[in-house]
Amino acid sequence: MSEALAMITGATSGIGRAAALRLAQGGYAILACGRDAERGRFVVEAVKDAGGHAHFLPFDVTSEEEWSGTAERVLADHGAPQVLVNCAGSFFTKPLPDTTLEEFRQLWRVDVESVVLGTKYGFRMMAEGSAIGSIINVSSLAGLIGLEDCAAYCAAKAAVTHFSRVAALEGAQMEPKVRVNSLNPGVIYTEMITGAYGDGDAVRDFVKDGNALDRVGTAEDIASAVAFLAGSASRMVTGSTLLVDGGRGAV
Repeated sequence: MSEALAMITGATSGIGRAAALRLAQGGYAILACGRDAERGRFVVEAVKDAGGHAHFLPFDVTSEEEWSGTAERVLADHGAPQVLVNCAGSFFTKPLPDTTLEEFRQLWRVDVESVVLGTKYGFRMMAEGSAIGSIINVSSLAGLIGLEDCAAYCAAKAAVTHFSRVAALEGAQMEPKVRVNSLNPGVIYTEMITGAYGDGDAVRDFVKDGNALDRVGTAEDIASAVAFLAGSASRMVTGSTLLVDGGRGAV
């Protein structure tokens, strides 16, 4: 691959899939990561149909052993990525008294530990390259405000948001430097929402309700923010929290 390389976890659905397509349109070769091979093939074909290049990398982002092996394969087969989007995530709503410790731990593994591992091995891969790197950790509005019945999710996304600030300080000391930012979507109409609440007009109204712009946020809206944080237009941006929520957090 001669293009700049972007690696995206959680690339087989929702925001991750939209980010893969958007970065491919911007000239990046895509390494789409996930666990569902059939969905992975769909993303690769969608990128290729749009004139881009993509490969699917199946692995468990909560496993350090698999991160280590995948990083080695990426460097050997493709070279160092310039962009890493840690987008894999999980979500559930449940009152705290009804939330089991194992449910909390499982969400924490997917939403926090995968980001920590991704950033760790992103640093290692990008250290082998020659260009400034960009790591984008997908958090949430829930990482900045409290949401009822979302204690586990809010705690996990707050951890991602603050972890990204600290990682940015370390990335700035590397050579080549690596920028690290937290991208915090609001309530966005994706499979994560429809999987929890169903589909239809009532759910779309729920997604739109409460944000100042009074519109349904889409995965493509977040993908545009990913493209900004990935590229040279954000070359002075690191350690930031980019909130893309239609103004929901300001209401």
